Amino acid sequence: MLVIFTVVLLIAAAIIIFVRRQTRTPLLEDQTPKYLNGENLRPLFAPDEEELRAQEREERKMLEARGVDLRENERQKELASFEEFRQTWRELPSRANTVELLLRASELERGDVYLEAIDELLHKRSDVFTDDDIAQLIESHFWLLPQSERTPGVTFTINRELAALRGRAQTISDEEASDA
Repeated sequence: MLVIFTVVLLIAAAIIIFVRRQTRTPLLEDQTPKYLNGENLRPLFAPDEEELRAQEREERKMLEARGVDLRENERQKELASFEEFRQTWRELPSRANTVELLLRASELERGDVYLEAIDELLHKRSDVFTDDDIAQLIESHFWLLPQSERTPGVTFTINRELAALRGRAQTISDEEASDA
């Protein structure tokens, strides 16, 4: 009987311990303060707002630099294409090629390249154009250049060349009028 009584007591003790553990709250939850919620806390090594903005600025700078490089490569390709066409024009300076040369030079949006094309046109032109025609072509394509490329130096040089062309055209027309 003593053995049965001991076994019953052990079973009762086990049941009591089991029930107490089930109803008791964990110790760690009791120790956390109730005013702390996870929304206001940030991890210790996470970047803050300033670091995130700095990272965004760096990324924007990298994208802008890449864009500048792409635009520069595109300009180099356009310039190479223009030089190739200029070589074609040197070999065959026809009326259509001359107009195309001036158009391409103005589309490059660089005043120095446009001046070089005009200089070459004036020194190696065929008899297809009169002086007045060339002056009109140069002037009309000059206005296709962007305002930033119509610098005083470029404008002065073009105006000087136009005056020389128109002066020659006027002289030729005066000579023709006096001959008649």
